[in-house]
Amino acid sequence: MKILIYCQFIRNKSQWLGIAPVIFISSLIIALAINGYINIDKNIQVFAGLPDPKPIFGFPIVFGGITLFFVISTLIHMLVKMFKDDYDLLSIVGASRFQLSLLVGGQIFIISSIISLIGYICSIPVTRSYYYVLQYFFGKDILPNIPFRMTLVGGIVTVIVVSSLAFLSGCYYSFKGLNSDTDKKLKILRKIISVVILVASWLFLLLQVFTDSSVLIKAQIIFYLVIFNIPLIYQMSPYIQSSMIRGLSKIMPPNKYMHIISKWNLLYHQAYIKSISAATISVITLVSSFQMISQNILSQFQHNSDLELKVAFIVYMGAPILIVLANIISIAILSLNQEGYEIKQFQILGVSNSQMAWIKLGESLFLSIVSFITALIFNTMIFLLIVSSLSRTLLENMNYSGLFLSNVIISTILFVLLFLSKSVYFMVKASSSML
Repeated sequence: MKILIYCQFIRNKSQWLGIAPVIFISSLIIALAINGYINIDKNIQVFAGLPDPKPIFGFPIVFGGITLFFVISTLIHMLVKMFKDDYDLLSIVGASRFQLSLLVGGQIFIISSIISLIGYICSIPVTRSYYYVLQYFFGKDILPNIPFRMTLVGGIVTVIVVSSLAFLSGCYYSFKGLNSDTDKKLKILRKIISVVILVASWLFLLLQVFTDSSVLIKAQIIFYLVIFNIPLIYQMSPYIQSSMIRGLSKIMPPNKYMHIISKWNLLYHQAYIKSISAATISVITLVSSFQMISQNILSQFQHNSDLELKVAFIVYMGAPILIVLANIISIAILSLNQEGYEIKQFQILGVSNSQMAWIKLGESLFLSIVSFITALIFNTMIFLLIVSSLSRTLLENMNYSGLFLSNVIISTILFVLLFLSKSVYFMVKASSSML
């Protein structure tokens, strides 16, 4: 089994390198936490009589690890689809579903071990910068200066944690992805049941917002609604995004090949739409809602709410946002490998590299606009719930920036990442052919 895992990895190493961005960012975050714990322990005398600073390094690894476990599912699904012929052949000669999942998990273990080692080497400057940013907010009285150095133990623990988490995720999601026909029927039934439970829970929480309770309790309920919005977004994807793409195409110039081909290319790859937009919309709604709740409710009861908002954003949401953005790059790279046959078909039909770059630009534009509009709908709903929870006196100091600011920034980042990862390749080929 070990030999087969190694040979499969060597044969498909270019495809496995597609997940390097998300593994590298995850390694940086996990190494940051481990470096923080180890270096604080080495300088524990400096923190005598001060609050323990270790939790500020613990939260990124918890939220980053959870995010990694979920976002890697799309990457595993894409890789299993790319290697489907190999796995079908292995299943014919007697390989079980469990053995095939071990084959996927073993290969992702190899690439994760290599990338996580590189990530740990690069993690010390990141750890130092993270600590000094928080020191700027809290002051040197709470977070005094300490040196940060690499350690052998830190490197080993980082590699073990990242590779083990990737291995377990790979085995779990590949086992789920290699379903038989009977499993698919059961999967549909489970999805229907989960949707019913999700919608019923969401409606129950929504009704609680309009009960006679304090503003702070309502703020807590609204935040729970935000959490429930995330699985709701995934259940609605890619159906709502596909409908929006069709609607947007009607207002685009009808005679532009970029918009026409981009539209149908995206609608053909429904899984790609879901993997990119659902994760982005979830991050936007989480960040925007947290910002709106903090600025419009918590700020009315806390004098230092602005400071707490900035610190909480860095500590709680920094890691998930970075992992999701890295996941977008990995998905874009893997999708280029999947689209190899289609690209050849375009080239046979006479489509040039510069035209392919324009097509990919159109896809990036469609996905960014759709993500922005969908997130704006969810943000508006949360904003209206916040307004309904506040009294007329508090409404006079409403802050509207959370409704748009994070949405504009993250949607713009999404457009840039998709454009750079999918269009630049064809732009370079077009410029080199002209030389």
